[in-house]
Parts: sequence; C-alpha cells; structure tokens
Amino acid sequence: MMRSPAAGLLLSTLLQACAHQAPETAPAAVAIEVRDTPPAELLTCPERPDGFPVGIAAVMPKAVREATVRLAQSYAEVTSQLERLIAWHAPNSCKEPPQ
Repeated sequence: MMRSPAAGLLLSTLLQACAHQAPETAPAAVAIEVRDTPPAELLTCPERPDGFPVGIAAVMPKAVREATVRLAQSYAEVTSQLERLIAWHAPNSCKEPPQ
C-alpha cells in the first residue's frame, strides 16, 4: 500500500483534533444586587378615566367601533395588571376599580 504525502498531511491534521485538550475553566460568577421593592414611581396606582357619557348616542362605523373596543379592553387589561403588581408589593394601596 502506497501513501501519498497529501494523505499523510491530512491524517496528521485530523489526529491533532482528537488529541487530549485541557478543559476550559468556568467563567467567574457575577453577583447582582436585587432590590425587593421597585422605585416609588412604579408603585403609583393608575388613574382610571371615565368612560363614554351615558344616555348619548353616536354612530360609529363598524371598524372604528371594533378598534375602540380593542383599545379599551387592552387599556383595562394593562391597568389591571399594573394594579395587581402594585398590590403584590403593597397590598391595599390601590382602591377597588368601579364595576
């Protein structure tokens, strides 16, 4: 069997990749201080705006009405989420929302 110089070079290159390698050292641990309470401005209860006037009729195109409903529902969900977060940190700090 005859070996070519290129095959010998290829074989020596491949075998080097299989050689024992020293394990890498683990990265140093980083400690971050965690505050238990968020800043005061994040614990301010949101103001809920009044809704549309009662007893007044308006004609809105269907697309506008649907967009208004989506925006109102989204605002209510975000406000409720914020109030729950504030209540988790400071119970009974926000008044109950009107039903």
